[in-house]
Amino acid sequence: MTSKQIDDCQKTNEWDLANKVLYDLCLTNFTHDTNEKILAKTLLIGRAYAAAIERRKNKSEINDNFYLDIVAPAFYESKIDDYITNLNKHKIISIESIPKIIDAHNYLTQLLFKITNLEKRSFSSKYLHFHLPELFFIYDTRAVSAMRLFVKKLPKELQVLTDRENTDREYSNFFYKCIYLREIINERFNVLLNPRQLDNLLIETTNKEMINRKHMKMNYQSEHLIKNH
Repeated sequence: MTSKQIDDCQKTNEWDLANKVLYDLCLTNFTHDTNEKILAKTLLIGRAYAAAIERRKNKSEINDNFYLDIVAPAFYESKIDDYITNLNKHKIISIESIPKIIDAHNYLTQLLFKITNLEKRSFSSKYLHFHLPELFFIYDTRAVSAMRLFVKKLPKELQVLTDRENTDREYSNFFYKCIYLREIINERFNVLLNPRQLDNLLIETTNKEMINRKHMKMNYQSEHLIKNH
């Protein structure tokens, strides 16, 4: 980890405007008391972040009907507003807010499992992040892949906290790794990254790893062709 990586992840980038649209959407339509709010937020966040809810097992409805007849009622009748309204009182990730954050993520993941038969932890993290950007870390395969390069294993005192019952342990483990990585960065560089900035760091790290692997593969193939000739 270098100071340039930490500086770069805090800079503005070309994706900021698109993200701002989603942040503003959730800020001005925070609750889930109308179908219009639910449809706009679930559709736009899911599709923009490659985590669309309509990707499900046993498709029996066309996607439009699935959102209108299944997704909207599920959110409207749920207790998701109780969770996020309660969390909205917390401005930072703290000892007090962490259990509530993880519980809210688990609640939404379980809600979505009931209507998709898939574990939508990635969508849940992204959806909740746009509602409460200072509290939720963004989980997906690229972020998890990069995290392995920074944090191999949690310290025992944090690992124990991931074993609470009735939680999504996969997200809980990732969440505590994010906290641990933030602490390491803060101690080393004297900066406390917010969840968006940490996501920038993780995604950029994964992208560079993918590019490096691609170049290595191309070089290997080139050398192999040369030897055969």
